[in-house]
Amino acid sequence: MSDSALILLPLLILLLVLGYGFSQRADRRQLDASKQANTEIVQRCLDLLQALQQHRGLGAQVDAEDVAQRNALAHQLDQLWLEWPGASLLLPPLQQHWPQLRRKPADFDAHCRLIESLLEVIELLEDRLYRQDHFKIRGLGEACRSLEDLARLRGLATRAANYERCPPGLQMQLRFLCKRLLDQEQDPALLALIERLQCDLIESAQIRLAPGECFALLTPLIEQRLQGIRLSLD
Repeated sequence: MSDSALILLPLLILLLVLGYGFSQRADRRQLDASKQANTEIVQRCLDLLQALQQHRGLGAQVDAEDVAQRNALAHQLDQLWLEWPGASLLLPPLQQHWPQLRRKPADFDAHCRLIESLLEVIELLEDRLYRQDHFKIRGLGEACRSLEDLARLRGLATRAANYERCPPGLQMQLRFLCKRLLDQEQDPALLALIERLQCDLIESAQIRLAPGECFALLTPLIEQRLQGIRLSLD
């Protein structure tokens, strides 16, 4: 090997090592950017989940204060859906379902269908982030579905409280949700809430809770658990 080749060889090796290092850093930056984008959209999904669940809970109410709160939530949802990055992140175009739902706030089942689609997106994002080494994300979808059980219980209880006695159809759904929640956990706060609902609404010969009381009774626990989910993403 010539002297010039001996001089050039270390230089070529150095260039290759530097090139590999630059490539690795670029890949790392790209992965970090993708991870950050997916984490931000998860937070946005949680904003949507919170607002949709509250909008559903107030959907059938006619009290002026409840209607005003529902309208404020609708405006908040308008803005959240405008920022939905569905196409850019290969996510379903969920925002297309919102205008009709906005016009029919009392449509409980339509709320549930849209929330179910949103939960499926959250599970998709959980898988993406887990593959990007965000290991704390595991369990996000399950936690959000448990939260939805609690929020659905709030919505159904608030509706049932408009009657003198819990209608059989609502009673059956409420009993099912209470059992499922109790099968999942034995949290003292949850146990107390369910016992109150069973005594004063679900099984009572005459309902002793107003719709606003039902909404206010369950909301603090829902918000507390949602905040816990948010903190787990950090």
